[in-house]
Amino acid sequence: MSSDDNVEWQLADLVDAISAEVDRAEDTLALKSYARQVSFAIKKIAFDVEVTMRRAPDGRLFFRSLDPGGTSDTLLKLDFAQVLESQLAGMRKPLDDSTTSAPLSTLPGITPEELKALNAIAIYSVDDLLRYTRTSAMLSEVSRKSGIAETRLRFWRGLPFVSALKPGRGAPGSHVVLEGGNFGATRPADAQVMFHGYKAKVLEWSGSRLTVEAPAEVLGMGLVFVVMNAQPTNVVVWEGTTLDLRVEEVLTGTDAPLEGEPVQVEAVLANRGTIPTRAFSVQWSVDGVLGLVLPHGPLEPGQRSTESVLRRELKLPAGHHTVRFVADVADVLPGLDRAALSFSRTLEVRPLQSLVVGDYRVPATLDPLLVGPVDGSNVLGLVFRGLGRRDATGTLVPDLAASWTPPTPVEVAGARVYSVTVTLRPDVRFHDGSPVTAEDVRFSFLRLWSVESPWIESMMRVHEVLLDGPRVKFLLWAPDALEPLLTMGIVPQSAYEADPVGFGRGPVGCGPFRVESFSPERVVLRAFRGHFRGAPRLDRITVLGVPDRDRLGERVEQQELQLAVMPYDDAWFERLRDLGEWTLTRVPSTSGEQLHVQVPGLLERDPAGPDVNGSAYLWYLKQ
Repeated sequence: MSSDDNVEWQLADLVDAISAEVDRAEDTLALKSYARQVSFAIKKIAFDVEVTMRRAPDGRLFFRSLDPGGTSDTLLKLDFAQVLESQLAGMRKPLDDSTTSAPLSTLPGITPEELKALNAIAIYSVDDLLRYTRTSAMLSEVSRKSGIAETRLRFWRGLPFVSALKPGRGAPGSHVVLEGGNFGATRPADAQVMFHGYKAKVLEWSGSRLTVEAPAEVLGMGLVFVVMNAQPTNVVVWEGTTLDLRVEEVLTGTDAPLEGEPVQVEAVLANRGTIPTRAFSVQWSVDGVLGLVLPHGPLEPGQRSTESVLRRELKLPAGHHTVRFVADVADVLPGLDRAALSFSRTLEVRPLQSLVVGDYRVPATLDPLLVGPVDGSNVLGLVFRGLGRRDATGTLVPDLAASWTPPTPVEVAGARVYSVTVTLRPDVRFHDGSPVTAEDVRFSFLRLWSVESPWIESMMRVHEVLLDGPRVKFLLWAPDALEPLLTMGIVPQSAYEADPVGFGRGPVGCGPFRVESFSPERVVLRAFRGHFRGAPRLDRITVLGVPDRDRLGERVEQQELQLAVMPYDDAWFERLRDLGEWTLTRVPSTSGEQLHVQVPGLLERDPAGPDVNGSAYLWYLKQ
């Protein structure tokens, strides 16, 4: 033997090879016994094999015989003893056993490759094949070791087998054909066809073809086999496909929709099945009023729909409303759970908290850089906020600023100036969602030097505005130079630079209300829910510009307004006081004394406060 023939083997391979040789030897001894009329038998075989041993990563042991002249510390001691006669008796073949010791070459259609594969696991005769494949487990083991399909082994053994399922996947309840062989011309009384552990209804039976109805319970991948005479055939895989379209939810863009406010609704539609849908249609309804039937394209298995027909914008009056979404309106998708194809949601729409204000001051622009210092009740204070505000005592306190340092004398280029460093609040955002930064503050102040602004006189007392990281440093010619500028509204640099001329008509501030529409006669403000002091309680404020005092007073009398700011007049004060339906407050102002008129149900608004709009996010109307 050359070293090339000395390959690695496993112990099971050696046992198989020795067993085959024992079988051949017993056949020879049986012939000798017959010829000489003397019984010959192998009682025991014992021998030692000196080998090398290797352990594979998967735990298996491999051996190799020593080459001539080699040495090893591993010695296999093998003993083969004859089985007791009582045990042999249990394995004797009955007289009517159809098996034969004929060679494997007599098996129908067997190929040289199949012969070689069976010989490699010590199967040399038809009788060997019978002995090695007595049970389903043994059949599977021989198939695994030889690489020959189990259906092929069953065919040679005359056992029933399944070679194919047609189709290989389908919906529960569909018809499936099992192709194979050795089923018998008629169905045995105890024969069953099992799908995923459930009995299938047998529709047709022949020796090589069975037609069944897949059980309703089969879902996903599973095993199929036939049981005949209490013995199972080989198993094959079949997939139970499903079409499972579901409307899982109807989502809303807000938990508290307001009357007349746009509210977004979206249906969550998914195909939880294993096959794609065909195109189908969907439909929305509100309070039982059906909308248009809209087309929806095919939806792949395991996918959630993203088509636009699943989203809708509604404007609803106050009250409770039922919004319903239905999929497959035309019922073109068979076998679906119709109850799962619709979803309803009840929306509670809150009445709009709206305040209508009349003001004798008619703004030409809402650009805070072009409108000079105004009293605290001006509409600009609802849209914009400054670094500071006036508290109840008139003292300047931080607003957008978190703090500022006291004026500190410093020398700059030989000149004595005063330094004030302002630290901004970290949680302030403009109405467009962008944060209020030190760059925005610096831009707002420097812009005053380049436009015709009423703030310019105060700004001339500022030497320089510098950035100090997230802070802003002001260098002032006088220690109190910054005070009159602290209430000026801060603007976002990006939005202002994009349209300096149009900014005053569509401003972006960081106050409690944002501008929805603007004209000198009418300004409509909407609550800015991201206001840094808290979301406003009022949803809308409409400010009507009425420069004529008498006309403004008449509209108050006619209860067209809930709040009015008008020039003070004794006659109007007494006239409205006599009505007894209004709260009247005389307020001093830089533009002359004012009369603030408001309904008693308007709370948290202090018209006598230095910064009336500083607490605008707290205003509400008592119901």
